[in-house]
Amino acid sequence: MQNHTVLFVDDEVNILKALQRLLRNEPIDVLTANSPSEAFELIERAGPQVIVSDQRMPEMSGVDFLSSVRDRHSDVVRMMLTGYTDMTIAVEAINKGEIYRLITKPWNDEELKATLRQAFDHYDLKAEIKRLNSVTREQNFKLQDMNKNLEEKVRERTKQLDGKNTELRTAYIQTIRALAEAIDAKDAYTRGHSERVAVYASRIARGMNLRKELIERVYFAGLLHDVGKIGIPDAIITKPDRLNEAEYEEIKRHPEIGAKILEPVEFLRSVVPCVRHHHEWYDGCQHGYPDRLAGDQIPLPSRVIVVADTVEAMTSDRPYRKALPIDIVVKEMHKYSGTQFDPVVVDAFLKLLEDEGDAFISKDQKFDIYAFIEG
Repeated sequence: MQNHTVLFVDDEVNILKALQRLLRNEPIDVLTANSPSEAFELIERAGPQVIVSDQRMPEMSGVDFLSSVRDRHSDVVRMMLTGYTDMTIAVEAINKGEIYRLITKPWNDEELKATLRQAFDHYDLKAEIKRLNSVTREQNFKLQDMNKNLEEKVRERTKQLDGKNTELRTAYIQTIRALAEAIDAKDAYTRGHSERVAVYASRIARGMNLRKELIERVYFAGLLHDVGKIGIPDAIITKPDRLNEAEYEEIKRHPEIGAKILEPVEFLRSVVPCVRHHHEWYDGCQHGYPDRLAGDQIPLPSRVIVVADTVEAMTSDRPYRKALPIDIVVKEMHKYSGTQFDPVVVDAFLKLLEDEGDAFISKDQKFDIYAFIEG
């Protein structure tokens, strides 16, 4: 089996030496390069499976370097190690360089080691899927000449491939969750908001007996419904008072910004309209945005998310008020059912609340999406 090799690219020699010291006892080969040009030579000569690049370098940015690596060596797992926490860099690195992880300086030694192990596992997993795909294609060409025993072997290969694809999807889910947590971290009062909205929304969707793939879409859209806030100034996001009219108009842009961020990601293509329309009003009035859709014109996941989003916001502390009691939440749901909210979704939420009481509103619950997609 090929030895695992990681290449670190950074113009700061002390950083590279520190990384070499950290990994000297790990069962991996560590290569270092002071510049992208030196790195490209090492890639051709040594063939590393994982590349970790700094963002700010003299020859080219880390995003441009990793994007070039993606074009030339698409199988290599790409990560960014940077001290610059500007979220626009993170989004550009994800979309342009298609990175596997974003790691900030100073790093945690054990977390960095664990991330590298995950990256090598990710590389091995993709290689195995590629091999199984090749084997499956070869066997498909010969199917007409094979007997029933061989057909059973093909089914077993397919089962193996499905299992590997499920593992690969869990890696995508981890990346989505990390991005959602990074968005919420911009404001201490919204920490964990996206995860809770996703959990509430997916549980409402299950209560509505929606199809499994639609429940999964609701969960992902709930996690990413506020991704567009990356493009909103921090001064507005973290303002301790209510927004004025100009600030409110600015923050109303976040569903459209979020949709544009997610559009290039093939895996999330079905989530894009759900994110774009999660602030539409069911009656199509002027309070809804960005397109003033109404009724069934609004994607069903968006209609579920707006209820979950409202419930989570009302039951959480904010700088300008404390969390509201559950009876106030119920009154608001009844009041706006049929105007802001889809009555069917409201009924599903109220039924869950009736069955579970205040336990439904929990700040630490998570939806086990891994068990869900494997079940």
